Amino acid sequence: MKLTPRLKYISELVSDGKKIADIGTDHGYIPISLLLDKKISFAILSDINRGPLNNAKKEVTKNNVQNYVDLRLGSGMETLRDGEVDQVIIAGMGGILISDIIEKKIELSKNLDKLILQPMQAPEELRRYLSKNGFKIIDEHFVREDHRIYEIIEAVYDKELLTENQDDEDFEQKKYTQYIYSLFKNNGDKLIYTSSYYENIKKKINHIVKNHILKMVNKNDKIVNDNVFDENIIKENTIERNAIDENTIKKNLENEISKLSFEVSKLMIAKRDKLFEEFLEKKIYECESIVSKMIGINAKDLDDTTFETYNENVKNKVEQVVIRKIILDLLKYDIK
Repeated sequence: MKLTPRLKYISELVSDGKKIADIGTDHGYIPISLLLDKKISFAILSDINRGPLNNAKKEVTKNNVQNYVDLRLGSGMETLRDGEVDQVIIAGMGGILISDIIEKKIELSKNLDKLILQPMQAPEELRRYLSKNGFKIIDEHFVREDHRIYEIIEAVYDKELLTENQDDEDFEQKKYTQYIYSLFKNNGDKLIYTSSYYENIKKKINHIVKNHILKMVNKNDKIVNDNVFDENIIKENTIERNAIDENTIKKNLENEISKLSFEVSKLMIAKRDKLFEEFLEKKIYECESIVSKMIGINAKDLDDTTFETYNENVKNKVEQVVIRKIILDLLKYDIK
């Protein structure tokens, strides 16, 4: 059975000889493929909807694996009993929904050899849930299918991790923050949107944010100059009057680092997957798109008056996204 790249990658993460459950199985392609390859001996195919489960039943019959599967109609892992399977696949759902599925069968989840999770959205929420509930992420993977890069997470419950979770979480967050600050120190000169890099990041990041807003506006109109900004488009004193203060910049920086620690994990960074740079570039592009949309007008139409009428919340959000983009830029430079 030929699987799509995403489904094939997920199937390769299942350990040999294990009994598995595929939650939200749809057509049942992953477990059926594993059975045909004799990698596993038994699978539970579960779905909340009768239609997909009937599709899976047809595929099971077509491939003559009826004696090795159990088809179950129901929500999440509530169709499973303790000890029935060794590993569970939950793929093709949002990260928040996957978290809810685990939470509703938390004791069963704790006793599994492994959870193989592939969130379609909000992977950061899934990582946050796993971290807070004693599940250790043992590996993370990227796979490309068509024009999209998917994230796959392997996790296992670790009771020691839960016992020391708060201290560990604080410690890990501090390490991540220190790592990001080291990027500012070591790679700051590579930030092409400012003419020079300032030694004190916390004091000078305000200037970086202001210049970067200018560059992205200019870039959007294809009039970019790496080190010189057109003062006829946006006057420097306008930005000075509208810039948030240093304390707010620091707070935004710390908040963005905290959020990114669940979006771009240290494990991802350490692995340096061949798709990691492309993954970062997509996130950088998202930041640029958000800023362009929130500014809402072309650079040539942006004058002192329109800039000064920025809603405070919108302006602050723009600057948060700019800070995020700066961090992502630095991460990209670090892996090259």
